[in-house]
Amino acid sequence: MRTKKPNYTVVRCQTTDKLKILSLVYGGEEYKIIKDHIDIVYYNGDNRAEKKETKEMIKREIETLKENGIIADSQPKYIDDWIILEL
Repeated sequence: MRTKKPNYTVVRCQTTDKLKILSLVYGGEEYKIIKDHIDIVYYNGDNRAEKKETKEMIKREIETLKENGIIADSQPKYIDDWIILEL
């Protein structure tokens, strides 16, 4: 039986400067410092249109972070770190 992944995307930022992250991006549901990085959690949406809009917003926000010198990316494995956490 295949388990369904949560309907979230995680963007991992290689910084611990939470104030800078908060000043650059706005769409996350949760911003958390974990060890040596900050994870931003985004709720993907309830329908196809919302999921597409969220995906485009995440892409823009990653580009904004990179333009400001913050290494950031999103990979499916990042959500695994959040499965045990209550969103």
